[in-house]
Amino acid sequence: MDVLIVEDDPANADWMQDMMTRWQHSAALAASGREALKRLGGKGFDLILLDIFLPDVQGDELIPRIKALCPRGHIVTMTGFNTRELETRIRKQGITYYMIKPFDLKHLRSIVEHIATKNGSRAAA
Repeated sequence: MDVLIVEDDPANADWMQDMMTRWQHSAALAASGREALKRLGGKGFDLILLDIFLPDVQGDELIPRIKALCPRGHIVTMTGFNTRELETRIRKQGITYYMIKPFDLKHLRSIVEHIATKNGSRAAA
């Protein structure tokens, strides 16, 4: 499964990329919304792990653009600054899952495995 990790914190991005590789998925990184759109324009991804608060754009503004470029991609949003209003606004955009940071590794793996299985991709090892 091809995963795009859109995360502006380098430590978090590297950690998630390492986990995807360990689980036998390919993973590309983008540190901003602009970089994410550029990567999506060149390749379809099965899963987009999207930090909601990026330096150049908020996730709720980015989700429709991601869907236009990658209509079959599953979007899993992540945030360390959750509010009920934010969660409601993000979920209304038809994302696959909404995660609050810090999240448990087992939880992330479960979501990734579910999406891989749903897509008919090789399940994580």
